[in-house]
Amino acid sequence: MIAIILCILLISLPLIYSSYQYYKKASTTLVEINSMRAVAELANKVSRERAPANKLMSGSAVDFYVHQQELKQYRSEVDHQFQQTVDVLKQSGFQLVAVQLEKELGESLRQARHDVDRVSLLSTEARTSAEYDYAVRQMFSAWDRCYEGLRNVLLSSVAKDTTVSSYYTTIFILADLRDQAGRMASNILPYVSFNERIPKDNLVRSLQTQKQISYLWDLINTLQQDNARTPEYTALHHQVKTEFLDQGIPMVSGLIEESINGLPYSVSGVQLTEKMVSKFATVVDLQHYLLDYSQNVAEDDVQKAGQRLGFRLILTLISLGAAVFTLLYARNKVFKPLIYARNTLLDLSQYGEKKLISEKALEKISLLEAIQKLQGMLRQRDVLENQLRNHAATDNLTGVSNRLALDEYVSALETSSSGLLNTGLIVLDIDNFKQINDSYGHVVGDQVICFIADQLKRHVRSDDLVVRYGGDEFLILFAKMQIKTLFEIAEKIRTAIADNKQFDQFSISVSSGVAVGAENWEELLVKADQALLRAKENGKNIVEA
Repeated sequence: MIAIILCILLISLPLIYSSYQYYKKASTTLVEINSMRAVAELANKVSRERAPANKLMSGSAVDFYVHQQELKQYRSEVDHQFQQTVDVLKQSGFQLVAVQLEKELGESLRQARHDVDRVSLLSTEARTSAEYDYAVRQMFSAWDRCYEGLRNVLLSSVAKDTTVSSYYTTIFILADLRDQAGRMASNILPYVSFNERIPKDNLVRSLQTQKQISYLWDLINTLQQDNARTPEYTALHHQVKTEFLDQGIPMVSGLIEESINGLPYSVSGVQLTEKMVSKFATVVDLQHYLLDYSQNVAEDDVQKAGQRLGFRLILTLISLGAAVFTLLYARNKVFKPLIYARNTLLDLSQYGEKKLISEKALEKISLLEAIQKLQGMLRQRDVLENQLRNHAATDNLTGVSNRLALDEYVSALETSSSGLLNTGLIVLDIDNFKQINDSYGHVVGDQVICFIADQLKRHVRSDDLVVRYGGDEFLILFAKMQIKTLFEIAEKIRTAIADNKQFDQFSISVSSGVAVGAENWEELLVKADQALLRAKENGKNIVEA
């Protein structure tokens, strides 16, 4: 039998290990997808910040305040996404990427915003296209830091050979495509805004960007797998093609032609920005879809891997259990019956005078069956005693302890070596409970009491004692407790109850009094009760010590 158990382990353990490795890799992939999503969304937001910045720098004095508020609001969103992305990266194991992104992007973004604000605060007559262009290129540098962060996440990924790893590159390329789309217009925007001819360097950069966009678009079409070309993907892909490639790029090309030929521009800088933003959104929509799609695939992989691992674990446990059961059964039924019978006779001989069955009936029952019946009766008695004891010491409504349990607990503490000197006590009372009962009835009042009891059980340790002391009054006893820690626990309980929105008709709050250490139980209870009275007198929904 031991050999059989070893064989089961030799077969099962490699399968379990491989399933665990696959599950671990699938979980890592999901974490990496979420990290890439956070950085990609940050990159998109940083890139899109150029839109309100351009409107502020190129707009008229009449619209200055509106554009300024729009930029301020959007910067707040970017900052929030920035901090959220850094937190996600740190939690996901990309510590170095998070630190690098936090340092380099933060500095680059501050510098770019400083230049944008400097240009925007100049009077319309004092502004120049060159300063505007410099501020735009500073915004480009800020996005470059995001792009490096996204690339570092991709390079640091450890699950590149999973079913969704092929989407990593596509998501990366779409982030680049989104920013190149913005740069195509931003390279000419300062000169369109000032109605000046576009310099040669800016024309070259804009045309190079157009070429880069075509290259990235062809690369996406090449990399995307056929099985991932869902109807949703096809529709979004077509939207990018028609709205951005077929409409957005020609719009910029037309402005370049107008500049070369010395013609007046057909749109202003603000108009160009507003028209192009909607075109860029199609690229972001496609990227979001691929992120969602890859995340769903990764979540499915995690679920399937977990099911496979669980199945193999259960199968192994069943096999081992069957082998162990067979081994025990053979030992007890074949090899040791005589020894077991002798020991059983010796044990039963101590209770011979208490037999309640006749000799004839005893002859029909084996010694093993008699022992099993006796053990069953003893177990039933123990279970019944425990049930009665627990029922007597438990409050029927809330399931927490009652005064009987409190008395037993206090008696045990008073007889211990340290007594009640380090015992913490919270006395808690529901504020305005009578009004709730009078207004909504006792059924709702009971629901409130049960809700409070549940909140108390969630915030205490398993060895702490929660007692329903009165109708709407509870006590919580803590062994070996400091007053500062006890006060913090009471405050957490009060906050959790006050912030809960379980009851729509009314709000619930509690007042608490806390105390630590006393010579006896009555003194400790009086100290906590007086603190509770102070809490009630000071406006309720507070903790007093």
